Amino acid sequence: MKKRTALSLFATALLAGGVLAACSNETTEEKQEASTEESEKVDEKQNNTDFSQVEKQVTAYQEIKAELEKMKENKEVDWNFVSTNYTNHLQPEVNKIDESGEMDQAISAAITAGQNGDLEQNIARQIIDKVTQSYFYQKQKSLHKDVVAFLEAGDVDKAKAAFDEIKHLANEVFIPTAVKRDEYYQLEGDKSLEQNINAGLSAQEEALNNENVEDYKVYTQITDKSIYRSYYLAANSYAEKIEAGIKEGKDETELKIEQAEAWGFLQAIKGSLSGGDEEAAAKLDEIFSLDQTDAKTIKASEVDQLFTKAILGKAKGYHEKTAAALENEEFVEARVEALEGNMFTKMIELELLEVLGEEKTNELFEHAESWFNAVSEQNTDEASKHSEAVLSLLQELE
Repeated sequence: MKKRTALSLFATALLAGGVLAACSNETTEEKQEASTEESEKVDEKQNNTDFSQVEKQVTAYQEIKAELEKMKENKEVDWNFVSTNYTNHLQPEVNKIDESGEMDQAISAAITAGQNGDLEQNIARQIIDKVTQSYFYQKQKSLHKDVVAFLEAGDVDKAKAAFDEIKHLANEVFIPTAVKRDEYYQLEGDKSLEQNINAGLSAQEEALNNENVEDYKVYTQITDKSIYRSYYLAANSYAEKIEAGIKEGKDETELKIEQAEAWGFLQAIKGSLSGGDEEAAAKLDEIFSLDQTDAKTIKASEVDQLFTKAILGKAKGYHEKTAAALENEEFVEARVEALEGNMFTKMIELELLEVLGEEKTNELFEHAESWFNAVSEQNTDEASKHSEAVLSLLQELE
């Protein structure tokens, strides 16, 4: 029965957007009762855990964003409020998640430069906003690990409290961003980022309620990689907007604002992209960096190719990792990595359709699903056959 759930969910994420509701068999009334009970448990835990801090961080972010957006109406921004709010409620956590300090340096520098006039205020606003969103993406990844750790330790209440914070981030930060990408790229049904994020969360919550840590680990990939895709498409879309703006004669400051937005979103995923193709990830960072590239020279086709190259490298890498996990009889890890690989393949669906056409793209996804099924069933020979078919079709993008 677990395998049937896994198969149908994978189909949901890749192909069958119409069956999203099938991720859980609970009735609406049962869900509401469960949600109420969980909320009460979380409330009891708020004073005993640090997970309630996420809600405070999101509130601080929203307050900062609202203050900065005063400049859109030519109103004076209280930069001291922005600085104090960031320092008190976000900076320590940003540094805790991003040990390199790069995110904090970018946000802090943008606040200082916006305040003293060294940077155009709207450019500073976008760097602060988008890099903070990139921090929240990394925070989400950390929280998933917390859920797993609590489940493995048998502390279900803390696991549910941590998951509640993930849902809060999704509702307040990730889904609004995903909806904008859905609208821009006209992603509907099974292609919708919003639907895929919600499908992943529903499946994870069901696994959590069943205290099934293995399924929780697997389904994390649907949620996480759908959010990842929204950040990638956000950065990619700004390259397209910049190139279109150049042709329209858009003001240079407007182009730089969009360049800053793209760079900010990229910060969430550039480390991961480096694992697919280090050179491509570094070039993307250079292209979107205000101090390294003139916005008027940005070419959307180059940006798209670089993203595709890195994401393709990620997808192929997970085929290798899955095969190794199967060989070592690490079957849960194999399922996780197979689904992760397929989510990276899903990420470049638009490019696949453009290069392969609809028929071949559908064939690729059918093999991808069969590969995941075979991995779930621990059928190494069948998994190898479908993996080779997927990789052969992906090769055509190179």
